Amino acid sequence: MLPLVWSMPNKWTFKMPVVKELIEKYWKEGQCWGDPFCGMSNQYATITNDLNPNLQATYHLDAMKFVDLDVIKCNKFDGWFYDPPYSLTQVSMSYNNYGIKEWNKDDPSGGFTKVRNVIAETTKKDGIVISFGWNTVGMSMKRGFEKIDGLVIEHGGNRNNTLVIVERKL
Repeated sequence: MLPLVWSMPNKWTFKMPVVKELIEKYWKEGQCWGDPFCGMSNQYATITNDLNPNLQATYHLDAMKFVDLDVIKCNKFDGWFYDPPYSLTQVSMSYNNYGIKEWNKDDPSGGFTKVRNVIAETTKKDGIVISFGWNTVGMSMKRGFEKIDGLVIEHGGNRNNTLVIVERKL
């Protein structure tokens, strides 16, 4: 069972102290980590991406285009952060804000299956993926990962909990 902790909600996931503490258990200085949905709060990733051109990121691309870059496909990462919009409604709102009217309509996950597949392919053996959302799917055994840690972050009121899954590549 995942530990239940409380934290004030924050649109920028990594600004929650409980998240920062969990990340710092696995992230090490000098490692190569990627983040396809970095927002404004990821100081841990080496290569970052966010659709919003006003946020500090290495790239400002649709996540599906980001994972197609040679710098991603030709690297092996020590770890990844996977913190996409948590629902298809949030995906639609996020992408429509930047003029993207359609995203992979053949994939009910909004195209994020492809993102997870590339993350799996580019993670080193024993590498870590830390996934955030409203479910505990993460990378899954199907992609060669085992769940090793996580959190259920309660926010109180009528807010959904944030679920965090830490997985190691086998």
